[in-house]
Amino acid sequence: MTVRSRSPLLVAVACALLVVTSPSAHAGGMSGVVSADEVSVGAGSAHTYVAFDDDRAPTAVGVRLDAAALDELPIGMLPTTQEYVLPLPEQAATTIFDHVTLDWNSHGHNPEHGFDIPHIDVHFYLIDSAAREAIHPLTPGYIEASTRLPDPRYLPDGYAAGDDPLMGTVPGMGLHWLDTGAHDHHFTETVLHGTWDGQVVFIEPMMTREWLTSKPDLHEDLPQPAAYQQSGAYPTTYSVTWDEAAQEYVIELGGLTPREPS
Repeated sequence: MTVRSRSPLLVAVACALLVVTSPSAHAGGMSGVVSADEVSVGAGSAHTYVAFDDDRAPTAVGVRLDAAALDELPIGMLPTTQEYVLPLPEQAATTIFDHVTLDWNSHGHNPEHGFDIPHIDVHFYLIDSAAREAIHPLTPGYIEASTRLPDPRYLPDGYAAGDDPLMGTVPGMGLHWLDTGAHDHHFTETVLHGTWDGQVVFIEPMMTREWLTSKPDLHEDLPQPAAYQQSGAYPTTYSVTWDEAAQEYVIELGGLTPREPS
């Protein structure tokens, strides 16, 4: 876990991975789920998983948090981000995702977008941890890389950069792109995309702690780009649910569909 302010302070975290297979408890119709090790979060824990079908093709990736994970989260005096790095199971290798971070923002951030309330970011990264940590103002070529934007066809229609690329690129994350058609300054949940050096580097469900504790049952289609930068299974759906039997919150990118660069 790290504390990441929206400044150049970066701390890498490594987590060991233990893979287990069990019958699916979420997203009906899937034949199996492989889970990674639990990581301590708040007074509880969180872990990632990948679900797959009878042909062993991945159908969803997600994060599960037990109820206690939202308790005893740190509250600092300044707006900083507490980052928990969640490895993905090796079975996620055929998806576009490398790892996940769960980021707790006790004071929120970016009041101009209505995000200045306690909330959680769930970054599903398309790049590895070393590449992510290289997003840093002291990295050679940082100015050029932070201002190099991808072709618009690689982002869903209606998404726009949330800030000036140079000033708005967040160290260890990237430049955040917002869904301009969905956000109305009454923030409860949304999905962002992130870029760095001309590449899409994350998909980020973001939600308030208050909304998540209401035990939502949200299922939505994810807006799709017109083209893709790399091969792999991309998500087409997004859900946030409460698993009553497991007593866990479930944040999932599903409907994984193979894509080729175009």
